[in-house]
Amino acid sequence: MQEKKHFKSVLLVKLPMCSHPDSESSDSFRTKNPFRPGPSLALPVLCSFLEKYKTCDYKIKAVDLNLRAYTNPGIPVDTSIYPNLLTEVIQNNDYDVLSISIMYVFNERWVADAVKLSRKFHPDAKIIIGGGYPTLFPERCLKKHDIDDAIIGEGEATFLHILNKYNNHQDAEFDKKFPRGSYATKNEKGQIDVIKGENCLIDLSNLPMPAWNYLNIEEYFKKSGDSALPIEGSRGCPYRCSYCTSFIFCGPRIRYKPVENLIKEILEIKKRYNDIKTLRFIDDNLSFSKDWIKDFLTRIIDMKLPLKLEIQNFSVKHLDEEVLSLLIKAGMTTLTIAVETGSPEMQKRINKNLNFDMVRKLVKMIKSHGFHLHICWMVGFPNETLDQINETFNLARELKANSNQFVTVLPYPGTQLFDEAKRDNLLVFSEDDLDKFDNRRCDYIKSDQWNYNQLQKIIYDANIEINFLNNPSLETATGRDGLLEFFKPLLPALPEHIILHLVIGYIYKQKNCYSEYEKHYNIARELFKDKKLSETFSKYLSWDNPIIKDFNQFLNK
Repeated sequence: MQEKKHFKSVLLVKLPMCSHPDSESSDSFRTKNPFRPGPSLALPVLCSFLEKYKTCDYKIKAVDLNLRAYTNPGIPVDTSIYPNLLTEVIQNNDYDVLSISIMYVFNERWVADAVKLSRKFHPDAKIIIGGGYPTLFPERCLKKHDIDDAIIGEGEATFLHILNKYNNHQDAEFDKKFPRGSYATKNEKGQIDVIKGENCLIDLSNLPMPAWNYLNIEEYFKKSGDSALPIEGSRGCPYRCSYCTSFIFCGPRIRYKPVENLIKEILEIKKRYNDIKTLRFIDDNLSFSKDWIKDFLTRIIDMKLPLKLEIQNFSVKHLDEEVLSLLIKAGMTTLTIAVETGSPEMQKRINKNLNFDMVRKLVKMIKSHGFHLHICWMVGFPNETLDQINETFNLARELKANSNQFVTVLPYPGTQLFDEAKRDNLLVFSEDDLDKFDNRRCDYIKSDQWNYNQLQKIIYDANIEINFLNNPSLETATGRDGLLEFFKPLLPALPEHIILHLVIGYIYKQKNCYSEYEKHYNIARELFKDKKLSETFSKYLSWDNPIIKDFNQFLNK
């Protein structure tokens, strides 16, 4: 009698967060936008959940391929090394179950590689996929790839339910505490069934501390030069911005960890990793509950920990004087808000609905507290006009943030924005071509007002003007110091960015550091001898700007 197969040895793999090196834009990408990965929070959270709630003798191993790729601090990762790393991990690990974590559609090629390798080296192993991509396209995942199950939504509890199912293991207490969520699976006939589950959004008070010991975090600190870990205090988002999928994956209601639990987690992290310098919150809207954020920040201030907090994704609608005061006392120096568009009409279309007078008031408050203000913007929405795009840049000029991020809209599959573009026949690709989707490309929307190349030039010029040459931080000594700290880390990735060298050189001149000033101006002068670079940057030499005037005087010496 054949011995019954058990599925108890589990390999959890976080696939690369970058696009596949075989995608169209990989060569240019590696030279212009080097990939800088960070640790995955998903793996240690899942590991800790399995360790706490499993009542079967599962053996767990976790691998974050993003961390495996680092070699030395300050050297960006070349994505071409990942296929070999993936092969090594799949081939050299024994497992009964392969679990793949994939957040984005553009990672699909990595899924294809991982599945093929697993079927080659471990043909009898089960393959489970979880994350943002299978949540949006569970049936597609199973149709396109030889996968057994695709988890829909938050996956910790559903994953353990599936493991228990594989092993005919019953755990009545767990089943009662954590209802099974939805997932797609293949039946005995090879057909795809979507198994509907209950609302399985986890009460975050039941989440144990992330098990960072499953990953070599010390090695990551050493090789990346970035002593930071991601952390979450909440999940969910009540808003319905047309370009975002967050509420689909994490639910429409914000759930918070108890402040006491989060504080214990932070203390444990600091105790375990004495070299850690930064905690990066990944929450969608940490300040939604004023009572919660006040309680948390007050505790952090009282603890006086030598840790920097990085909290992004603050909602403009949930920041006020009291919260800002607590944030600055807690040691935050940079505050990021997402305005997205300066067009009142586009604000309505994308369901953002910000009041610009409120934004102006908030920006004034943020500046008064001494934060480095970073604002995120998007242009190139479906049916957006050039006039509306210019409204965005005009508002950015008016607000005078210390830094701005200008990006072209990405019609992410599964979003309302994608559906609207598809409805109006404005997409240059279809859902059948998702494997070709590349987050580094943004030329997926058509317009009779502009084309992609035109839009990129507009964005580039605005970036040079607003973020570099006319940056408000240049006006004060403190601002210049902060800007220098912000710009210098960009040099390894952008060594041929002439304007970057000019701004850095100009700041050094204001600081009376003449050797550094001359070094960067001379680098810029030499770069101008390159025909291609000269074609890109020479037009800026005619701009009426103090930095440009200073450089022209330098050239005429």
